[in-house]
Amino acid sequence: MIRAFIAVTLAPSVVEEIAKVQAVLRRADGEPGAVRWTRVENMHLTLKFLGNIDQHQVAPILTRLRHVGRDCPAFQVEARQLGGFPSLGRPRVIWAGLHDTANAEALQDEQHSPLPGLSKAIETALSELDFPVEQRAFRPHVTLGRVRSQRGWDRILPLVQDYRHTSFGTSVIDRISLYRSDLESNGPIYTALGSVPLIKE
Repeated sequence: MIRAFIAVTLAPSVVEEIAKVQAVLRRADGEPGAVRWTRVENMHLTLKFLGNIDQHQVAPILTRLRHVGRDCPAFQVEARQLGGFPSLGRPRVIWAGLHDTANAEALQDEQHSPLPGLSKAIETALSELDFPVEQRAFRPHVTLGRVRSQRGWDRILPLVQDYRHTSFGTSVIDRISLYRSDLESNGPIYTALGSVPLIKE
């Protein structure tokens, strides 16, 4: 069995800026292990978590993703602000938000908003392979860490609030990839099983 997910990566310059802020937060973490920090090389935007799949499912998944890629144009996103799920007060996840750079009028219509539109297209395509459609609202983000101790988090929170409106730069999203995740003692290892391009306009 393969633990798998579908994701896109961000521009190296954007990941570098996010990593700088993550390093600042890590230095403020006075309680070792209070937050399980994401390794820089693992930072990405998850579009759909698939869970455990069989090896023989890889090819059909990539075929469906190619269909999505032929219908969805490449687009640009901005990494901006820090936050926490479910709230900044008592979070389980620390994240950097991702936002479409399209104009405000377009963003009011999901069909013309690239990130939610891409997510919806993937959900629809994979439902044809009997993957359940995600019922939770799509909240595009990059995970910086997972909180394990509220006391440790309380030391970090003031710094997170300082970065609530910071921009980390923009990325062109021009391909989607299927990854496997192998859980190791020092964190997961992600390996791309295949990727497909989006339409170049």
